[in-house]
Amino acid sequence: MNLDFTFLKEDQIWGDDALEVMKKYGTKVAPTDLTVILGVCMSGMSGWGELYYNYKGYLACTTPEGDLTCGSWSASSGEDGSVRCVGYNGYNYCYLPNVRISSAHPALPQKEASKISPSEAKVIDGIRVAEYGEYPQTVADERTSEKLERLHGSNSLRSTGKNYTFDSVELENYDTPFKAISYPEYEMDGKRYIRVPGRPADDDSKLSTGEQVEEGKPYWVEVQPIEWLMDRSGTMVARKCLFAGIQFDTKSSYDGDFKGTFMKHYLDTYFAKEMQPLERTNVKENSTKKTDDDPATKRIKKIKEQMLRTIAAENVSPQKGVVKRKRSDAEKQIIKAALDSASKGIGR
Repeated sequence: MNLDFTFLKEDQIWGDDALEVMKKYGTKVAPTDLTVILGVCMSGMSGWGELYYNYKGYLACTTPEGDLTCGSWSASSGEDGSVRCVGYNGYNYCYLPNVRISSAHPALPQKEASKISPSEAKVIDGIRVAEYGEYPQTVADERTSEKLERLHGSNSLRSTGKNYTFDSVELENYDTPFKAISYPEYEMDGKRYIRVPGRPADDDSKLSTGEQVEEGKPYWVEVQPIEWLMDRSGTMVARKCLFAGIQFDTKSSYDGDFKGTFMKHYLDTYFAKEMQPLERTNVKENSTKKTDDDPATKRIKKIKEQMLRTIAAENVSPQKGVVKRKRSDAEKQIIKAALDSASKGIGR
């Protein structure tokens, strides 16, 4: 089932009519490790973070949980054709739509959210936080990453058949449109990961481990359930920003029509599909289970019948002077057992 994902509008984020979850949880949003790896402008105390601190006179770069925050898109337009965004400190600012260093903070309107049954996860400051779907989010620890990289290098990792799609165009290239690049999902020790090269957006691109993202270094990111803030209105809002490095639109100006943007196309074409879990049990069964109509099964049955007919024919008189030795009952039983074993092997 593909859901109609969107971004929140500015009146849902700020002001008296804002969603209750935004008022309670706050407007500052933290990125997942994947979002940082893909390239989002962060809020640490170097570069832009330091300038923002000096300009505003206060430091507001973390969520209530202490996570570094990042900028994220809204669905509203700003001044002079820009896109209204949520800043590092939760206040509004603007980006031109063709930049790639802001991030995605998906939401599901009540009409779409009513179609699903998310599982309850926890309560934070009176806000229900539920789980629905899955997406690469947290970087694997050093030991796990080394093991994954070693197995990947020897082609020993099992692919699940699922892929996640992002943009391969460099962050600073505003004029080149989206070029899809897919990263396969692998499974190891009951968990699933993708391997993504780092492309930091700034000097504050730090992972949850505290590690600075390095350009081109491969990172193993674990696929995990997506957490959603459940608003009383029925709207669901992702707890974290889930991806970055994607242009809001290929145009340099935004008129407020979110449905006409490239970002909406990306949400519909890639995110809405890839955040849905694979039917892994069915996929495994379908790929291995053989039926009576399977060509291999038919062949083995035909061979078995031919062999049995041959065995039976050996009890008939020799033809044209050719002397045939009759097989003993023990030999016949061995042949029959081998054929039965082969037939069962094909059916596994």
